[in-house]
Amino acid sequence: MNAGEEKRRARREYWRRLAELGRGEVAEKSALITARALALPQLAAAGTVGAYASIGNEVATGDLLAALLSAGKNLVLPVVKGDGFMEFRAVTDLGRLTPGVFGIPEPREGELCPPEKIDLLFIPGLAFDRRGGRLGRGKGYYDRYLAHAAARRPDQIKVGLAFSRQLMAAVPRDDWDLLMDLLVTEEEVIICKNGG
Repeated sequence: MNAGEEKRRARREYWRRLAELGRGEVAEKSALITARALALPQLAAAGTVGAYASIGNEVATGDLLAALLSAGKNLVLPVVKGDGFMEFRAVTDLGRLTPGVFGIPEPREGELCPPEKIDLLFIPGLAFDRRGGRLGRGKGYYDRYLAHAAARRPDQIKVGLAFSRQLMAAVPRDDWDLLMDLLVTEEEVIICKNGG
């Protein structure tokens, strides 16, 4: 089985795992993940932080985003463009986000932030492994963005946010898939082995 077929099969499984979570469980576990994420020493050192506005049964990021703004971080969120790419824009008011292409809340205004200015990036995914492998939704937006960012800012810290039920033994990977540096779940912070 090739990596593409393995990814399709894994996506079906991990969509199912997420769908099984109740709203209360998502909220409770997301609060634990938020607390662990906010305590990261790498975050304390970061001036500009990229994150995402959650939808569905993803790790809920509302409290994380609000805390980052309260802490004085320069917060930037993704905006999906029509050409298959995304860019990040500065956010100062979470109440002004509006649904974008996939219904994900996005900043329509705000200064564009080039990839090299983002010190730390919180990243969603369907599944992750302890080496930093990430399985996305299959559209490739983060893959393209991370590849572009890595060329301009190789030391950018990539942090996956996930529930422990989203951890798999080994995420099927293609050559272009970039690895996370850290994973934060409700149970632990994982320092990824980055392909080792």
